[in-house]
Amino acid sequence: MRNKKLIVLLIVVLVLVLLVITCGATFLVRHVDAYSYYDHPQIEQYDKNVIKAAGVKKNSSMFFVDEAEIKRKVEKAYPDVGVINIKRSFPDKVTINYVIYEKSFQYKSGDKYYQCYSSGRIGSVSDTQLAGYFTVKPAAATSEKIGDYFQNSNGKDRKYVDTIIKFLRQKGMIDFQIVQFINFIDFRRAGYVYIRTNAGCSIEIHDNGASFTDMLERGFAVYAQPELASVTQTCGLIKVYPNLSQGATDPVRSVYLKPNESKDEGNIYTDDGYYARHYDAVTQGA
Repeated sequence: MRNKKLIVLLIVVLVLVLLVITCGATFLVRHVDAYSYYDHPQIEQYDKNVIKAAGVKKNSSMFFVDEAEIKRKVEKAYPDVGVINIKRSFPDKVTINYVIYEKSFQYKSGDKYYQCYSSGRIGSVSDTQLAGYFTVKPAAATSEKIGDYFQNSNGKDRKYVDTIIKFLRQKGMIDFQIVQFINFIDFRRAGYVYIRTNAGCSIEIHDNGASFTDMLERGFAVYAQPELASVTQTCGLIKVYPNLSQGATDPVRSVYLKPNESKDEGNIYTDDGYYARHYDAVTQGA
């Protein structure tokens, strides 16, 4: 009885081995395609570049296609490309779905400026600021190597930038419109995010005790409200902060300060003056 069971087990193992060998020899990679959901003037060249960088060998087994390695190779070769997924279509086709990231922001480190794509990866470096990017003023250390993310995945400034870009996309902006909308973002004052728009108005978020996305939503809502659009979008400062009042039902408060509006300390408010006191002064004294 024991011998019979052993024979049956050996037969099953042999059949499985033969099946694997047969499938490995039958399902071979004969076609490698690449495509992006989003149009681009050089899309055909991008397709070719992605396929070449992926390094998938023709007539290799479909079962040994390494998705993680393909993603690593493509994104290492092209900082403006992100691999979304890789699909194996039996019997013989591998398809790489990717996205092309647009120019987004730049920051200064040492005496150089580093330009990043909207993914947060560094694409170029220059001696001066370049047009076509908004500026980020990070509070934490940044990378200086092309192809790296400007901060690691735990970098708070990176998370902020990513959240702001995704938020504005949800509001209907595409990447080049985001660049046109934002002049710079300053993270250097602890607990605050300061967004200067190119139109003239700024949004300052006191990130302490409430959802950053909720506060960003409130600031943008004040900026875009129809009855004040001609004023708020071109001047002044929108301050957004957690509502810490006891029993408060609304977790976020906001106030719009117009130019020449008197502040509590009796000074005449201007956005440039406020920024100089609360951001430039802090960083210069550091």
